[in-house]
Amino acid sequence: MKRVSIVGGGNVGTNTAFFIAENRTALVTLVDIREGITTGKALDLMEAGPLRGYDTSIMGSDHIRSVEGSDVVVLAAGRVRRPGEHRVDLYRDNSKTVRGICEEVKKLAPGAVVINVVEPVDLLTLLAQETLGFDRFKVMGVGGLLSSTRIRYLVSHALGVSPREVTALVIGPHHQSMIFLRDTIRVSGIPALKLMDEKKLDEIIEEARNAGDTILALAQRSTSYYGPSAATAGLVEAIVRDTHAILPVSVRCQGEYGVNDLCVGVPASIGARGVERIVQVQMTGSEAQAFRDAVQSLEARRLQVTREASAA
Repeated sequence: MKRVSIVGGGNVGTNTAFFIAENRTALVTLVDIREGITTGKALDLMEAGPLRGYDTSIMGSDHIRSVEGSDVVVLAAGRVRRPGEHRVDLYRDNSKTVRGICEEVKKLAPGAVVINVVEPVDLLTLLAQETLGFDRFKVMGVGGLLSSTRIRYLVSHALGVSPREVTALVIGPHHQSMIFLRDTIRVSGIPALKLMDEKKLDEIIEEARNAGDTILALAQRSTSYYGPSAATAGLVEAIVRDTHAILPVSVRCQGEYGVNDLCVGVPASIGARGVERIVQVQMTGSEAQAFRDAVQSLEARRLQVTREASAA
């Protein structure tokens, strides 16, 4: 069985381990430098197995060397956002953590596919890829996949149908400027606009766009973690089982969608080697313009954090 190491024993890391166990996808090692944290959580998760019907091995470790030889490494260690704080404000703190982890992963698990879920996702996925020096297709971030699941739920709730019947594709930066491709929002293949009016769909899109901030404001001391964990576990499953699923992920583009040297959310085929290929989809004129504007804004944020890092 393949081995997955999750670095970060907080809410996202622990719930990702739980979802992977329930899917019986891979052996899991949960790593955190806080002594005993992951050992205790791993024991708790394993003791839930008899009732939940899984016997997947979950181990805890206090040292990064435990990622050695992993097939997949999930980066889930970082400070979470505070209410009212922008994601880019996290970069100063979380970039140090991500860089340090990636320097170790580069030595210990050079063949691994790396998934980043630490905020700000696009900027830190780029930093991770540069630090690791891995092929760009072996490093990806969770972004559009999370937003896609959110709108799938909201559409299903509005129409009173199963979320399993709803599809949606969200691309662009993991930011409020993300682009919801309306033609992909469908229920059993039926365009959502044939089942609801445009005003209602607009309201649902805005709710999905702001879902992260809404959860943060309501929970106050906690950002969302069940959704990000489920999205991460979904990526792990696609890699480990080599499913070739088409999923939106943050990956470094080199000319695709007119983007160069930036990680941004795009649809991609996901398999054992990570991103197998980026899938080009046609957009309407307004969607294409919104995408270009969002990428331009992301580039500005990248330059901002780069200047700040150089000045520090």
